[in-house]
Amino acid sequence: MIKRIDAFDINFVDSAARKEFKLDFSTGTGESRIYVGKDEKRYDDFFEFDNIEYFVTEKKDLKKYLKDAYNEFMFPSQPYKENVTEMYDKLLKETNEIPRKNLKYSFRKTFDNQNRYYIVLKPGSENKQNYKYIRNIVLPRITKFCFIKFVDDETNKKYIYMRPILFNNLRIKEEIEEVPTINYNSQTKRLKQSAYRERLLENMPFCPFTLVADDRILVACHIKPFSKCESDEEKYDSKNGITMTPTYHTLFDLGYISFEDDGRLLVSPFLSNITKNRLNLKDGDKKRLQTGSAKYLKYHRDNIFCKMPIFSLDDFADDN
Repeated sequence: MIKRIDAFDINFVDSAARKEFKLDFSTGTGESRIYVGKDEKRYDDFFEFDNIEYFVTEKKDLKKYLKDAYNEFMFPSQPYKENVTEMYDKLLKETNEIPRKNLKYSFRKTFDNQNRYYIVLKPGSENKQNYKYIRNIVLPRITKFCFIKFVDDETNKKYIYMRPILFNNLRIKEEIEEVPTINYNSQTKRLKQSAYRERLLENMPFCPFTLVADDRILVACHIKPFSKCESDEEKYDSKNGITMTPTYHTLFDLGYISFEDDGRLLVSPFLSNITKNRLNLKDGDKKRLQTGSAKYLKYHRDNIFCKMPIFSLDDFADDN
């Protein structure tokens, strides 16, 4: 059985991207080392390179990344050196054809002349090929590499699970969207949103985390995202909502927290221990939610909440 130890994430910067994904103003040609930061002790404490067996990634993580990144490839928000739109189908085909469902590889640390901390692949053709599957698809500046360090209880060996996550795809918050008053459909939509917020505040007049009841700073947060709702009934159903203050709203939208049907809190393993402690987030804490939201909460748990993957370490050994 595997047991989580801690989590950590880094921004995937332009210097580490493949040359086709570099931005127009970049002067580099591409390097495989990944910039982490300058806090050597903190990074050494997490990565424990001398004690880590290997890093692991699941093939399905890469497929999900490409699915999430579809709009960015089709309608780029950044000036990439190459036409990434034309690359998408080829990258999707190559990712689907990866011959194993699990990937493993090893890193070591290194520094540059400014004492910046990097992680870089250890030598080995298989090591290089496995990481190439990831590097070939991830886009700089809008991607985070998220890590979970865990231990195998039976062997006491430590591993790091690594997943690339796109972070530019948060939905536009409908409750703060500017709507032209001359457009009848937009006016109608705005009125429906206002009524939705009012009903939700009646049912849930405070944030379940902070207990703040000042409606000037409370956000009417959809449980099943507005863009994923299949009908106006779902979009404007007050049961499809939780009243939150902005920090917890963001955590919920990103999938870092969720709830069981009875209000018990679920905290993503991808949040670091420091962040969880500072925000007082504890798995299993009972929060007061409105009743009648079960189907929407299930959607959030199944489709948005960032869970620890379920796998056997034997799968990685067999595949490699």
